[in-house]
Amino acid sequence: MSTPWLKAVLAATAGGFLLVSAHSGALAQDQPPAPDKEVPEELFLPRDIPDDIGDKNKLLEDLYTQLSRSGSADEAKAVTEAIERLWLRSGSDTIDLLMSRTAKLIDDKKYDVALKLLDSIIELEPDYPEAWTRRAAIQFAKKQYGDSVESLRHALALDPSHYKAIEGLALVMQELNEKERALQIFRRALKVHPHLEDALQAVQELSREVEGQGI
Repeated sequence: MSTPWLKAVLAATAGGFLLVSAHSGALAQDQPPAPDKEVPEELFLPRDIPDDIGDKNKLLEDLYTQLSRSGSADEAKAVTEAIERLWLRSGSDTIDLLMSRTAKLIDDKKYDVALKLLDSIIELEPDYPEAWTRRAAIQFAKKQYGDSVESLRHALALDPSHYKAIEGLALVMQELNEKERALQIFRRALKVHPHLEDALQAVQELSREVEGQGI
């Protein structure tokens, strides 16, 4: 069984996975996309993506700030492309390659095998948020909601602004009929990414149910 969230997690990183080298696990292309005329040039990822985890986290922090201040969906798209490429960078060629294999397993709907591989990845690199987020998405697809929440807590402890993980937590709460909590968490996601389409729609619908009014 697949879910929109699981597809979204893969879609967020699919382009990067296709660039993973089978020999080195390194991304084959580090250049940003060609700037759109309507998007400020400074919103794009620099050509040199830092390998140092501290530098990567600082760059992510700056990009999250830009994302929260983005004035349009086009501006947000430029920043999210940069962010989601950085999410792929674990700092280890081995981990990057293993993560690319989980993407293929998920695409083939081999969820149990993908989970086992993600368990191994997390054991090797417990501080990599993307592995926790991907594992949570598979657990959600398998209706293992408690396990999914636990994985998301780990992901968000490592990266509190990971909007896909925040959105995932809201989806779990929604599935558990915790509508008020789901609404609060969707709104938290929108503070990071104000143009997150699914979250915008969910807030509009849930606010009517929970508060009796639109946003």
